[in-house]
Amino acid sequence: MKKHVLFGVAMTMVAVTAMGSTVYAEDGGSKKIAVIRNMISSDHTTQFFAGATDEGEKLGYTVDTFMSDGDDVKMQNLMDQALNQDYDIWIVSHANEGYQYDYLSKAVEKGIKVVGFDCGGDHVDGVTYTSQSDPDLTAISLDALIENAKEKGIEEPVKIVEVNTLGAIVPFDTRHKTVEQYEEEGKIEVVKMISPNLQGDYYSEINTALTTAVQGGLEFDGIWTASTSFLDPIFDVMHSLEKDYVVTGIDISDTEVQRLATEPDYYCCAAVDPYVIGMVDVRIGVSKVLGLETPEEYKFDAVGINNTDVTKDDSMATLVGKISGFGSSDAFLSDELNALYK
Repeated sequence: MKKHVLFGVAMTMVAVTAMGSTVYAEDGGSKKIAVIRNMISSDHTTQFFAGATDEGEKLGYTVDTFMSDGDDVKMQNLMDQALNQDYDIWIVSHANEGYQYDYLSKAVEKGIKVVGFDCGGDHVDGVTYTSQSDPDLTAISLDALIENAKEKGIEEPVKIVEVNTLGAIVPFDTRHKTVEQYEEEGKIEVVKMISPNLQGDYYSEINTALTTAVQGGLEFDGIWTASTSFLDPIFDVMHSLEKDYVVTGIDISDTEVQRLATEPDYYCCAAVDPYVIGMVDVRIGVSKVLGLETPEEYKFDAVGINNTDVTKDDSMATLVGKISGFGSSDAFLSDELNALYK
């Protein structure tokens, strides 16, 4: 049964030695997976690593996880280092256009099986590129914002503040395109964009920008975030200034489950379980090692989790089976993989 594990979010690398790493020694190889993620520390990253690590262990692999803190230069250094190690599989998360193609090409040429999650740039032959359905995630969260604003008597277009950093990672850009579509359709009006520097003190940047906007008399009805990692300063401002806005965003974690249960103005987050993303990406990588057919692209289905769906007793683990379509997946399970499970 799937479990969610909460590691310390300050980690930059975790090395886990698999129990039973000789499950199928006849296949050769070192039985090592590198999970390399170009993101900042967050619950979402922790759960992504946990899904990949747990699934790798079950399939007889040692899993090493690396995090670049959203620094593209550090990300390239991590991949340079990984090229000099004896990894069978790479799971690469959020490598950006400009270097993704070159590094993943080098890995493939070396015989490494590669899966890229939310990566930018051209596709490398032999690599499976997985992603969340960003248009669906954005639509789910914006629809919830609009619906709850209307219940408060607000008419379209609903005036919102968008918290998003364009050009940082591919999903933020694709999510913004759906925001623009909703604006063109007259459903919303973005009256302010807050674009924090992901490598800086983004908490203070968001807090200062939102406080200045509110105290300066900016009128708006809701706040939408491209990532729920931006929500801490938003709610701190709302509490300190005693303001009520409809808030929705994208990405789930244990923190978000509790926030949905306790913040009356937080109505919905749209999400794919990050644990499942890590788990399925590893399955795809192992399938490649076994010579099984894998696609060039794979998209994870998005679900909406509303504040009415959760209680203070809930966590990521308890949402499995409680929220339709959340927390489990049979994707890429095969007789060959099932035979390897410990």
